[in-house]
Amino acid sequence: MIIRSVEVKDAEKILEYTKIVGNESNNLLFGSEGIGLNVDQEVKVLESIINHPKQIMIVAIANDEIVGLANLSGQTRERIAHQARLAISVRKDYWGKGISSQLMSSLINFAKEIQIEVITLEVFSNNIRGIKLYEKFGFEHIGEFKKFAKINGEFVDAKLMNLYLK
Repeated sequence: MIIRSVEVKDAEKILEYTKIVGNESNNLLFGSEGIGLNVDQEVKVLESIINHPKQIMIVAIANDEIVGLANLSGQTRERIAHQARLAISVRKDYWGKGISSQLMSSLINFAKEIQIEVITLEVFSNNIRGIKLYEKFGFEHIGEFKKFAKINGEFVDAKLMNLYLK
């Protein structure tokens, strides 16, 4: 297993990965259609992340395939420069193997390096595995977002969670 920062050359594999994980789980903001970008658009997104001082995207790679993806998006505007948003996903075949924890540790370490004080996320209220992961790392439940998403015609609520690093 290799965990590393994304590279522009990962664009096509990332798009394939999002279609796979989107099909495997209803815990994401997209389904089997993936994130809806073409390779050129994804390259631009990756370039933006790579060149941003307060953002990182990392991949977990096994057998030359992306099996996990996580990102931390910090802000540069002064009033909110202390906070960042987090997202993480892992292919279903690799659940329970510690990949999410490795990705999470890498993102938290990066956040500390760039002086982030608050990491925030939304997690579907029925995503027990995700909630347990976040709680394991010290995230606190700070609120609810009713009707956060609509999946197959049904509303799904989300828990709002924060990790306070300072």
